[in-house]
Amino acid sequence: QAADLFAVVDDEKELKRISSERQRIRREISHKKMAFSLDHMSSLIKDGAVNTLPMVIKGDVDGSVEALAESLEKLNTSEVGIKVIHKAVGMVTESDVLLAEASKAVIIGFHVQVSSNARLQAQQAGVDIRTYNVIYQAVEELTLALEGMLEPDKVESSIGKAEVLTQFKIPKIGFIAGCKVTEGLIIRNGKARVSRDGEIIAEGLINSLKRHKDDSKEVKEGLECGIGVDGIKKFQEGDIIEVYEIREVKRKLELN
Repeated sequence: QAADLFAVVDDEKELKRISSERQRIRREISHKKMAFSLDHMSSLIKDGAVNTLPMVIKGDVDGSVEALAESLEKLNTSEVGIKVIHKAVGMVTESDVLLAEASKAVIIGFHVQVSSNARLQAQQAGVDIRTYNVIYQAVEELTLALEGMLEPDKVESSIGKAEVLTQFKIPKIGFIAGCKVTEGLIIRNGKARVSRDGEIIAEGLINSLKRHKDDSKEVKEGLECGIGVDGIKKFQEGDIIEVYEIREVKRKLELN
């Protein structure tokens, strides 16, 4: 077929061996064949399906291969990491691609070329091949990839607070708290919690925010307003309504 790969060998037995080995590997992966790029593996780790990135490393000399493998394995943490399943000297070949495909691995080449057959096979199989000329560039890129796989920290910050002065009922809306904004600002549709005597009694979204009977997107510190919160049917004088946000903050690898 078009784009099929072929190899030229002098020995007929060797040709049969190569053909048989290729068929065996392809049978093993045919029922679950899919692209195993670095991005794909990142999503699997985020989903909790796996927690390591399998790697095939090829380099120009033994020293480079060992140095790169050691540097990458130092990135391992209790949550994510890199597992070198094969490392060797020489260009990236079709055999490397077949191994990576069967092992769901990414191929890292350092100061080596990728054979045309290997490149074509990788395109067909969806295997990710990445080549580098400087070790720190490989380490830097894979560090960023691993950090992107970590669950982000969720950081809460207060946007504003308002004290309830009174409450009134609006037809079709329900009870609204007449408030004075004491800190920051209150925003419509913001996340809010209501505290009474220092204890949180409810949480919900700001579903109504009025200033002089007019709808408002936000009300600043020092101004009075009417506030409605999902799930709150009645307010009491002295209740505190706090509006807050939760941001996701990218984590760094915590290396030993």
